[in-house]
Amino acid sequence: MRETTGGKGEAAGIHSRLPPAASPPRLVLSVVPLHSLYGHADIQDRLTTALKAGTLPPALLLVGAPGVGKQRLGLWLAQGIVCEQGPGAPCGACQPCRMALTISHPDIHWFFPIPRPKGDEAKQVEEADELLSAAIAARREQPLYQRPERMAALFLPLVRALHRRAQMRPAMARAKVFLVAEAERLVPQESSPEAANAMLKVLEEPPADTFFILTTSEPAALLPTIRSRMVQLRVGRLKPGDVERFLTEAAGVAPADARRRADLSAGSIGAALETAGTAGAADQATALLEAARRGTVARYRYALGVKSFGGRGDFTATLDAAAEQLRDGLARSLRDAGAAAASDTSASRLAAQLKDVEWARRLAQGNVNPQLIAAELLERLGK
Repeated sequence: MRETTGGKGEAAGIHSRLPPAASPPRLVLSVVPLHSLYGHADIQDRLTTALKAGTLPPALLLVGAPGVGKQRLGLWLAQGIVCEQGPGAPCGACQPCRMALTISHPDIHWFFPIPRPKGDEAKQVEEADELLSAAIAARREQPLYQRPERMAALFLPLVRALHRRAQMRPAMARAKVFLVAEAERLVPQESSPEAANAMLKVLEEPPADTFFILTTSEPAALLPTIRSRMVQLRVGRLKPGDVERFLTEAAGVAPADARRRADLSAGSIGAALETAGTAGAADQATALLEAARRGTVARYRYALGVKSFGGRGDFTATLDAAAEQLRDGLARSLRDAGAAAASDTSASRLAAQLKDVEWARRLAQGNVNPQLIAAELLERLGK
């Protein structure tokens, strides 16, 4: 398998470079399994082909909008790597597959942002490991987890814990898999790239029996040296029907509400879960773009209506939906204008607005009050 950006070439075959699988111990699991993977059938087919052919890259970067299922896709891929019937699409019935579905397989290591360890520096790796283990236990009990707090990140002690695990041999499978979610949070501040550099080190010299799967919605926030050592695979937005099925089957949402939220979700399960009974992200995005057009009073009224720090997740979802609307408008403008679109005023304006929204979203991941971001964004959009 090969994608168009970020790769080093075809990886060595999985069959040739991995030792035979050990016989797994018999364990009885009683925790809540992960929900099924919804959508992305084309990507699943490509990954299955790569697994069977032994050409899956040892370092894969899944890129896509927030909430479209990148982490769940990564866990599905990890399940296919450890499956007794594989490598290939996971059978779902063997013991390794069942353990993967309950986040209990010893060779699948799921890392995601946690609060900054506060203990003595010599003990921060152990503290990070404990914080991650507690978060994993919570996700076993409630697989419909919320996105991490805004101050959580992939801090250096957590990456050092990853280093430790990477040096160990697989416990029961042919290989071990590291899923590193929201990899853009390896650099919580521009002046703090230590965790990213530590991640780069393990990617430069990966153990032969190890796969790394990183996910991000902001690939530009990653170090270029990290991106260059990974094969990028874009994970697109889901169809409304896939989001609706997830809401009714996995989240227990009433059919009518599921249909409404799916229509407002902009192809993101995460956004659909966050809309709940409030106005959806798509509606809020429409209101934001309309306020920018209507003038100063409407802009300030909208900005003052944005929740401050407690509503950061909703504001980010609104920005994602606004970016999606602008991309759709830009695509229509380019299609209608044809070859002359490069100089078309409408297309140029939409492209500039899209850039402004993306700027605002990056800022929203930091410590700036969303109301202030909204006020400045609306001024930019209204120019």
